[in-house]
Amino acid sequence: MQESKKYAVELVLIKDASILKDGCFLRDVNITIEGSRVTGIGPGIKDMSGDDEVIDASGMLAIPGLINAHTHLAMTLFRGYADDMELMPWLEERIWPLEDNLNSEDIRWGTKLGCLEMIRSGTTCYNDMYYFMDETARATKEMGLRAFLSAVLFDMRPDLIDDVEPFIRRWKGDNLIVPAVGPHAVYTCSEETLSKAMDLAEKHGVMLHTHLSETRSEVESFAKSSGQSPVEFLDSLGFLSDRVVASHCTWLSPKDVSIIAERRVNVAHCSISNHKLASGIAPLDQLQRAGANICLGTDGASSNNSLNLFQEMKTTAIAQKCAHSRPDLFKAEEIWRMATENAYAAFRLDLGIRQGALADLALIDLRKPWFCPLTEENIISHLVYSAQGGVDTTIVDGKVLMRGGVIPGEEAILDRAQQQFQDLVAR
Repeated sequence: MQESKKYAVELVLIKDASILKDGCFLRDVNITIEGSRVTGIGPGIKDMSGDDEVIDASGMLAIPGLINAHTHLAMTLFRGYADDMELMPWLEERIWPLEDNLNSEDIRWGTKLGCLEMIRSGTTCYNDMYYFMDETARATKEMGLRAFLSAVLFDMRPDLIDDVEPFIRRWKGDNLIVPAVGPHAVYTCSEETLSKAMDLAEKHGVMLHTHLSETRSEVESFAKSSGQSPVEFLDSLGFLSDRVVASHCTWLSPKDVSIIAERRVNVAHCSISNHKLASGIAPLDQLQRAGANICLGTDGASSNNSLNLFQEMKTTAIAQKCAHSRPDLFKAEEIWRMATENAYAAFRLDLGIRQGALADLALIDLRKPWFCPLTEENIISHLVYSAQGGVDTTIVDGKVLMRGGVIPGEEAILDRAQQQFQDLVAR
């Protein structure tokens, strides 16, 4: 099929939007975008030519793009395929056998399907670890999203390490795709594999992305065989630093928490996936008190069934409150920062609704029932606890990917993704 075209303009004027600035809710603000950057914010900015893109944002809130800090995007093709199972049987009996039959076309259309869902929910950047990363990168660029993509490493697939460095070289310096290294986990990667991953990340100055202490059985089994927790083991290798994104971190000892905070590891918390797989509830209260940087991820749609960070925010907040019988824990503002500012820090992204920032943002229609009644004081609460949709426009790197709820080429992608799934399970 012919590739779908995005709305391609050099200059964008967003008129009469509302924004959040320094805790205040400001209305009737104009935002100008030139190239990939926000170039102006204010009520008097209206000097645009007739050839420019003008978006009427009356009744809408402009937010900086949300960041999905951990997912496996192409697994969106597996949505609903293997529900209601614990992690290891889920992997060993259903997911890994299906993955043995994956090809590059599966990855291409699974990635595009995932991109559609994230564009529709205001996510402008994601952090991924999976197979066929070049195909993921190409599909993501075609869809217009920003991504940190880790070439995955497993001991059971020793051939994968040969393409890590070439993958990094192919994509380093791209405006949307940032390559990284993804050793899967301590239970699937030997010390030798982990050391090679560290060396590659150090050599090229890229991030490391790994699963860490996701289940109780994983942690107990590793401690029995090594005498250390997974966190202690990685720390003994010198693996942990502020260039690491560690997903899940569900089963942590007080010592583990201290190490993560001291090493400034970025935690990608995946509440819904952890709950659905009954993996546990992460000690976010301890991590927060220790000063760790906590971000939010959805994990793959195969274990979450959704890639919606608004759902992730609400679930994270209420799960932590319930776990500690403390309704005052993890206020809406703190959860909102996990999906935005904390993630910007983790991935070193210059984002925000301010002059000079990268133009990755979304417009949310506030004229929806779940945003009413609306006050200056409750807007963050509504975004975290109430929002069920309403993203009208999504912009990444200054390009309008969705406007008025319309994504060019969406129907064709849905049709092809459906066919690709049917072909995959029939192999």
